[in-house]
Amino acid sequence: MIGITSEMTAAGWGDRVREAALLPASYAWAVQRAGCVPIMLAPVPWHAASLAARLDGVLFSGGAAADGRRSGIRSYGEAGPADAARDEAEFALMCAAIEAGLPVLAICRGMQVLNVARGGSLVERPQGAADQGRPGPGPAERSARTVRISPDSRLGRLLGPSVTVDTADRHQGVDRLGHGLTAVAWADDQAVEAVELAGHPFTVGMRWHPEESGDMRVFEEFRATAAGHAAARGAPGAAGGAGSTDGAGAGKAESTRKARGARKARAGTAMT
Repeated sequence: MIGITSEMTAAGWGDRVREAALLPASYAWAVQRAGCVPIMLAPVPWHAASLAARLDGVLFSGGAAADGRRSGIRSYGEAGPADAARDEAEFALMCAAIEAGLPVLAICRGMQVLNVARGGSLVERPQGAADQGRPGPGPAERSARTVRISPDSRLGRLLGPSVTVDTADRHQGVDRLGHGLTAVAWADDQAVEAVELAGHPFTVGMRWHPEESGDMRVFEEFRATAAGHAAARGAPGAAGGAGSTDGAGAGKAESTRKARGARKARAGTAMT
C-alpha cells in the first residue's frame, strides 16, 4: 500500500461548497499502473510513526509551496501562502517514513518538504517580467525543458543522462541541501531538479511530474523497492508487490474454491 499526500481545499458538489481532501487522479493512476494500491492521505494530524508502520511507501505529491521558514529561506520576492496544517502533517510523516526505511517518492512540492525536513533551505527565485506587479507567485507556468542527470545516480541509471520534461515554474526551489541529500539533476540554469538521500533504500525528490508524462520507470523502481519493504515486514500480498492484490487475490480465490469443494464433498458423504 502506497500512501499519497493530498491537500485540503474547498470543492463544489452541485450547489454546495465544502471542505474536501483532494488529489489529482494522475498520482493514483500511476501508482496503480505500477502494481500498487494507492491510499490517499488527508492532511490531518497523524501519528506519523504509526501511519508509516502501516504503509509500504509514501508518495509526497505536489501542491502549494512548502514553508521554508523552518530552516531558512532566501527570497527575491514575496512567497506564496503556506498551508500550515499540511506542512505539519507532511514534515512529520517525511521524518517518520525515512526513519522507518520506507521508500519515498517526493514530487514537486514533495521535494521541498523532503529538503526542509532534512534541515535544508529553499529559495524564492526572481520573478520574470510577466510576473512583475503580482503580490506573489501566480498560477504555475508550464514549459518543456531538458534536465541533466548524474550518471552515477539512481535516476541516471533509470532515465539516462538527460530527459526532457514538462515542468512548472513554481518560483521556489532548493537552496541549501538537507542532511544526506545529494543533487542529482539540474536545469540549464543550474537549478536543482532532483535529489536523492544517501544510505536509504529509496528516497528520490523530483521537481517535475513523472505521473503526468506516462513514463513509468521511476514508479516501477519505487514499486520494486516498496515490495521489498513489504516482504521484509511480512505484509499481506508482498509476493505480488507492495500492496498488490494480484497474487494475494488469486491465492484467496483458490483457497475459497478448494474450501467450497471440500464442503460439497463432506455434504455428499453425509448424504450417502
